[in-house]
Amino acid sequence: MKKAMDKLFTVDKKVVIFLFVISFIGVVTGALFMTVLSSQDKQLVAETLSSFLENIEPTNYLASLTNNVIINVLFIVIIWLLGFSIIGLPIVVILLFYKAFTVSFTLSSFVANYGLKGSLIGFLYNFPHQFVIFVIYLYLGCYAIKVSLALIHSIIKRKTIDFKAIMNRYLLVLVVSLLVVVIMTLVETFVTPYLLKIVVNVL
Repeated sequence: MKKAMDKLFTVDKKVVIFLFVISFIGVVTGALFMTVLSSQDKQLVAETLSSFLENIEPTNYLASLTNNVIINVLFIVIIWLLGFSIIGLPIVVILLFYKAFTVSFTLSSFVANYGLKGSLIGFLYNFPHQFVIFVIYLYLGCYAIKVSLALIHSIIKRKTIDFKAIMNRYLLVLVVSLLVVVIMTLVETFVTPYLLKIVVNVL
């Protein structure tokens, strides 16, 4: 058991710090992006949020669940596969920046349009599923970059690597990531809309 846990949580601290910095930049950028939008774009955002709040609960839970699972699982698989390519490193960084940006922009949009009420709605819209899923993206991204760097190093140094050992660990990370993401997707589909509806009705 301890050996399996070591495999799961052994990551390069420098890579973790780097991805946290990229994510932080994404969060700040997403929070500030609302302020630079044109009045027309702000109106479009306001209309989109208003429509969302009026139709919080999905009419078809199964279709909503399927769509959310496909999106989240596809994102996980893409990050995982990028670890096997030399160009995977910059693309993983861009994807993580994008995810941090979108979560932050969504939250800031609710706050900008609904004030204090919007901050609570935005928080419930993202928590816990979006935050947990993003942590999983970071976790998987660390390993994807680690594998990508190992491939680059082996090519530059012309050294062979223990691909079997890397693959075993990388597959374990993928399985754990998929499991957590699917659980959080269930929360996103069945729990979050219910909580949001209660809050919106109360406020």
